[in-house]
Amino acid sequence: MQAIVCTLLLAVFPAYYFMPDPIPARYDVLIHEILADPSPTVGLPEYEFIELKNVSAVAVNLGGWVLRDSSQAITLPAFILQPDSLVVICSRTALPFFSPAIATGSFLSLGNEGERLSLYDKSGRLIHTVDYHKDWYAGSIKENGGWSLEMTDTRWPCAGSENWKASTAALGGTPGKNNAVAGTIKEPPLPELLRVTVTDPLHLQLHFSGIIDSLSAVRALDHFKSIAVHYNIVSVELNAPLEKGQIYSLQTNRITDCNNREISQPAPVAYALPEKADSFGLIINEVLFDPPAGTADFAEIYNRSNKAIDLQNLYFASLHPDGAIKQPVLLVKGPFLLLPGEFLAFSTDLPALCRSYSCKGKLQAIPALPTLPDDEGTLLLMEGDGGIIDILHYKRTWHLSILPGTKGISLERVQADGHTQDPGNWHSAAATAGFATPGYVNSQQMVAGSAVEGFRLVSGVFSPNNDGYQDIAQLQWELPLPGYVAEVMAFDAEGRAVRHLARNQLLGNRGNINWDGLSDTGEVVRPGIYVIFVRIFNMQGRINTLKLPLVLAGTP
Repeated sequence: MQAIVCTLLLAVFPAYYFMPDPIPARYDVLIHEILADPSPTVGLPEYEFIELKNVSAVAVNLGGWVLRDSSQAITLPAFILQPDSLVVICSRTALPFFSPAIATGSFLSLGNEGERLSLYDKSGRLIHTVDYHKDWYAGSIKENGGWSLEMTDTRWPCAGSENWKASTAALGGTPGKNNAVAGTIKEPPLPELLRVTVTDPLHLQLHFSGIIDSLSAVRALDHFKSIAVHYNIVSVELNAPLEKGQIYSLQTNRITDCNNREISQPAPVAYALPEKADSFGLIINEVLFDPPAGTADFAEIYNRSNKAIDLQNLYFASLHPDGAIKQPVLLVKGPFLLLPGEFLAFSTDLPALCRSYSCKGKLQAIPALPTLPDDEGTLLLMEGDGGIIDILHYKRTWHLSILPGTKGISLERVQADGHTQDPGNWHSAAATAGFATPGYVNSQQMVAGSAVEGFRLVSGVFSPNNDGYQDIAQLQWELPLPGYVAEVMAFDAEGRAVRHLARNQLLGNRGNINWDGLSDTGEVVRPGIYVIFVRIFNMQGRINTLKLPLVLAGTP
């Protein structure tokens, strides 16, 4: 009798009705659109939402799946998300305003400044994570509210800011519909190993610039005692404790990102057991207090000691007129090593800073900086218990007096071991360095033991015919003192000026100027003998001139 019942059931209900739900792979379902700040509304309902997209070839039941942010989690109700389909996740109050949509009793409180959102299947496996940030609006007015962030290209689920843009839809977003910014992006850069921090003598953290594949990290680092991977951070337990005063290095190989691309690491990353920062061991090294329009201030520190210093629990601050400390700002959250001889610049808007200046050094985003007035101000570097590590009371008048203006020009420390409060130990950043050097060696320095003072041409012959060989004439210099101003001109054999290459340009200690063989009017000058005339002077009255012969060869 039981066999007959089973046969009848199978006849009425085909076998696939009893098949378990297919097990989704990572990145089968993606967080596809985010509206964290719905007010003031542009046209969408004034509710936060998260949109999911099934990019796999099979239907997925979202029942029991979990969405998490940094402090909360919500469990999704049953919902069959078909292949290449979308669904909006929102609060029950917002449910009537979106379609297709599912709701939970409560909704995540999405941070307007940024948040890490993670999607897990019902077995607890991570399917997708997005660490969105307000910077992804790229400084647009849309960051003020009412506009969603949309994923552009689902082929790159871990690409971060390269793959997310503010919606261009008239209503401010496209909940439940194809994204307005949908398209293809070029292959994003591979994640990099940014730094290694030391939590204690037996434990390290490896910080990558993007999400990495956990299995590849475990395989690549199997020589350590234990490894745990959390998105872009790998926690490592060492086989033996670190020794104080010793610099170690780490080379990672065979680690891949979420698209199975192998991450290349051209050079080992150094780390060491951190020690307490001493007064004057860590110094304020550069400050930009009057930035160009659209760019934020920055402050730079330098580790002049021979110790690795952990920056956690250190602060920037300013002073009340009565001397009381105000506006303390934590430099970093969690362990952050600054090794001997390293620079680190802090700004509230790194993308804007890098649009105005060359960002080839170490940079760190900070939620705020103490107020840095344009004419005069004070910046403190201090410990959490109030101990002062370094203090700078700067003035605009410390800039080079002959400059036509100082907006957008940083003040750089000239000597690391010179007094912070000595005006003579600060100088305007060189024009040849772009007027600021955030996160790397200052353009204006007193170079100890430098015996070379002068200019040279890399080659005495050049041929600007665009054949890839000696197409430019390059003038290089090295100067032991900061603050030189230069005039550089090219003269023909008859003594006529044909090109002004620099007019009262503030030089750095080292640099170069190129001549492409064009005259001041933009015409190609004739082959022949030329002279590069250089005149430099500084505010101490020192003047030097020199002439360097140069041949502009004709095309054979």
